Formats: sequence, structure tokens, C-alpha cells
Amino acid sequence: MPLSLFRRLLLAVLLLVIIWVLFGPSGFGEELLSLSLASLLPVPASPGPPLALPRLLISNPQACGGPGPPPFLLILVCTAPEHLNQRNAIRGSWGAIREARGFRVQTLFLLGEATGPHVADLASESAAHKDILQASFQDSYRNLTLKTLSGLNWVKKYCPMARYILKTDDDVYVNVPELVSELIQRGGPSERWQKAKEPPGATAAVGEHGDRGVPLLYLGRVHWRVSPIRTPGARHRVSEELWPETWGPFPPYASGTGYVLSAPAVQLILRVASRAPRLPLEDVFVGVSARRGGLAPTHCVKLAGATHYPLDRCCYGKFLLTSHKLDPWKMQEAWKLVNGLDGSEPLCSWLQAFLGVSRCRFIAWLNS
Repeated sequence: MPLSLFRRLLLAVLLLVIIWVLFGPSGFGEELLSLSLASLLPVPASPGPPLALPRLLISNPQACGGPGPPPFLLILVCTAPEHLNQRNAIRGSWGAIREARGFRVQTLFLLGEATGPHVADLASESAAHKDILQASFQDSYRNLTLKTLSGLNWVKKYCPMARYILKTDDDVYVNVPELVSELIQRGGPSERWQKAKEPPGATAAVGEHGDRGVPLLYLGRVHWRVSPIRTPGARHRVSEELWPETWGPFPPYASGTGYVLSAPAVQLILRVASRAPRLPLEDVFVGVSARRGGLAPTHCVKLAGATHYPLDRCCYGKFLLTSHKLDPWKMQEAWKLVNGLDGSEPLCSWLQAFLGVSRCRFIAWLNS
């Protein structure tokens, strides 16, 4: 009898552990579930006609050039012309990183057309920093899809050798070193890839091979079974003409606050994007286009999505890859918190390291 009771208790504990791992705040179950999405994909659609995109007003064609290999990670930040403080906060923090884990990193800003005094300001800003990409459309929230497609098309034309592209926003803190580590772990650097410290002569060997060896990856905080909002005047409204009720909810897609596309994924999305309904919600549009091309998003709990995480040295420095809703002052504060010490103290205590991202998600839940 005592043995039978012991077995029951052991079984109950084991069951609780399994439930915690699969459905607890670690996010392991969410990531496991996203792996099943690939088996539910329809037959990939045939490529569509070339995209009709607005012309570039500021193209900075040499942004990915220079000595050494092309960027391992290219970060495209969607911003508005008047958001100079946000851009400067990024330039003064994580956007200043040019190398992580021995690989080259590049950060650029995507904008539409400015009005009023911002026109001249953008020209001088671009001349000073050489990190502005501007296209000829009205800069507004409903034109985010145009902005993102313009950025991806720029990558295809001027920076095709970038291995991974992170699309994010100007109120998002990006943990660049840990993101590079995550991508290396998921894809593995090819033997032909040379680190940024290699001499310029190695670059030609990289360029000869295109994107071979780069996995087909669409990584982010995946949203499931989201239905379109029909409320007139709502910021996220999608009309029935664009997405009929009979189509049901949107397919799974990665939150627009921060998702990663590998080079082959960028090419795939651009090939089929012209056949997808031109939804004003760029993250949904990218998800729809990816699905049409036969690519499912992979869930990563470390990419925060729309969740705001309170400032915490361990979470921001080790476990989170992005965190949303940071104004320019909070952005600088987060950077100083993670990088301000002399490096002698660890980012996390042993208990914080043991709890991992679960602790960060619990802190965010308490804060909300």
C-alpha cells in the first residue's frame, strides 16, 4: 500500500512537471506547438508578378558595403520622420553595435515621406549617419506594409548577402548579442562564413555562394487564430473586401514588434507578396505571404511581442531578445543597466539564471 501511494505521488509530480513545461511560462510548449504548423501548410502558391513599390528617396546603396564580410544580421527599424529622439536613442545604445559574437551587425531605419520641417532634417540626418532608407509614400500606420516591403526589397537589391533580417520598431529594445547567439544556435554558421575580423579578401568567397547554407526561417512571437477587427475607424481595422468573413481568422503570424527572416525567407515572401491581399497590418501581411509561399512561423518566447517587460538587468541582458514599449529615455536606461557595469558582476544570479525566461514573464505579468 505505501508503495502504491508513493507511485501515485510520483506520477502526480511527474504530471505536474510535464504540464508546467508544456503550458507554463517557460514557453516551451508554445514553441513545440509552432513546429506542427509546417505540417498544416497548403501547397505553395506560384510566384506572382513583380511588386509595384514606391521609389526610394534615400536609398543609401552602400550601407551594407565596406571591407569585410556582409552583415550576418541586418536590423530594419520602422520609424516615423518626426521620431528623431527614438532613432538617436537607438544609435546611442544597441543600434551602435557593429559586431556580435564575431559577426557583423548593421542597423538601418525605414521611413516614408516627411512633411514640413522634417524634409530638410532627414536629408541632413541621412548625410550624417548614413543609416536612413526612405521611400515615396505617406508615412502612416496604415502604410506599414508598404514600408516593410520597401525595406525587404531594398535588402534584395542592395544587401542580398545579409544572412538574417530583423524587422522591428523604434520603441523596441533589441538584445543584439543574444539574438545573434540564438540565430547561430538555430541555423549554425556555415564553414564558409568568415568573422568580421577576417581580412577583406575573404568577402568575395562569401558572395559567390548566394544564401546556400542559410535555413528557411521566419522567427517571432507567434499570434494564433486572430480574427480581423471590423470596427469603423479602428487602427487595426481590416475590411471584408480585403479579408472576407468566409476566410476565417488570419493564419499564424509573428508579431510586428520584432521578427526575423532569413535571406531565403525574404526572397520567398517577395516572390509571392503580390498575390496576397494588401492588408494594412504588416505583420499579418507577412504571415499571409509566408503561408502562401509554404513557410510557417516558428515561435520564440524570447521575442517579447507586444509585451512590455519592466527594466531588469538579467532579463534584458540575458534572456529577452526584444522588449516593447520603451521610450527614448527608457531605451538609454536599459542600455546602461545592461552595459554600465565593469563586467565583473554577472548579469544574473544563480537563481535568476535557473528560472530563466519564466521569471521575466512572471515579472511582466505582475507589472501588468
